[in-house]
Amino acid sequence: MQFRFMHTADWQIGRQFSGFPADVAASLAEERFLVVDRIAAAARERAVTHVLVAGDVLDKERVSAQVLGRLLAKLAAHRGEHWHLLPGNHDPDRPGGVFERMAGAGLPANVTLHRRAEPVEIAPRVQLLPAPLKAKATALDPTAWMDAATSPPGHLRIGLAHGSVAGFCEEGETAVPIEAERARTAGLDFLALGDWHGCREAGPRAHYSGTPEPDRFLDNDPGQVLAVGLAGPGAVPQIERIATARFVWLKRAIEAGDPLALERIEAAISAAGQPDRVLLRLDIAGVLGLDARGRLESRLARLQMAIRHLEVDLDEVRLEAGSGGLGGDWAAGEIAEVASRLMARLEAGGEEGRTATDALLRLRSLVEERGGGARP
Repeated sequence: MQFRFMHTADWQIGRQFSGFPADVAASLAEERFLVVDRIAAAARERAVTHVLVAGDVLDKERVSAQVLGRLLAKLAAHRGEHWHLLPGNHDPDRPGGVFERMAGAGLPANVTLHRRAEPVEIAPRVQLLPAPLKAKATALDPTAWMDAATSPPGHLRIGLAHGSVAGFCEEGETAVPIEAERARTAGLDFLALGDWHGCREAGPRAHYSGTPEPDRFLDNDPGQVLAVGLAGPGAVPQIERIATARFVWLKRAIEAGDPLALERIEAAISAAGQPDRVLLRLDIAGVLGLDARGRLESRLARLQMAIRHLEVDLDEVRLEAGSGGLGGDWAAGEIAEVASRLMARLEAGGEEGRTATDALLRLRSLVEERGGGARP
């Protein structure tokens, strides 16, 4: 026999991205809907009809009726795929939660909510063993029941769960433990996992697909789904990683005095594809003269206009102390005297040094705004 399916997780539809500008937040939230279309397209290209979503379909329990209705309509539109939805820690199945609301709203024929921990035959000789979450956190392994669950001879056994595999997900979001050897102890042919937002193997037969659309500045290989093929009970899973992300989230730390640092960043942006798809976080540290600091900020301003979103942390960039750090001819007369006193205070470091840095940068900005004159 041959059974193929798609494995995905952590859609977190309805997420607001409140820490971003309104236009960026709206684009990021919209892509969490649109990536469903890309998953469906990938399934059609491979003649796959079952899509397993390993938890966190929705970002929270209390999403609007509009969000819920739009999700169900989108799944219904892809009628060639059967969508298997599992409650996760963001959307646990408890009274008044989103899974109860979906069940009461009238589900499309191609959508199944897996709300009970019991084997379900989803295709001839294929059993799905779901581990739905009933709370945001639990001290009990939700997959433990699978060890004792029996299947008819010759049936494939596929586990579907959301949580942190012991010894693997040190950065896991929830206190939902999953035994590292569960696939082996339960005789599973494959364990489809959610919660870790990157695409990683958690064992020979256990995999995290990661979120199909990145949602944070983490270098953990997000933005993919898995196409999984099982030739029969006990066969080695055949796994294909499929890129589904629209936005590229990059995080880099650079040395302020490195003349080639931004060139490398720009090369990474070019390699990622269209600049308007790139979100970049830069952590910059080091010591610069005031003129060099100004040139850095000008270049960052140009970079910000070229990409979708830029976050920069300059807190660890210190100004060079002493009059030699002034540079150029922007400060003269009384302004030069003020600038020199502020430069001298940089040596104090700590809060006083940070205050002096802010004052110098503001002073220079005011001078430049007034055309570089010696007096404000």
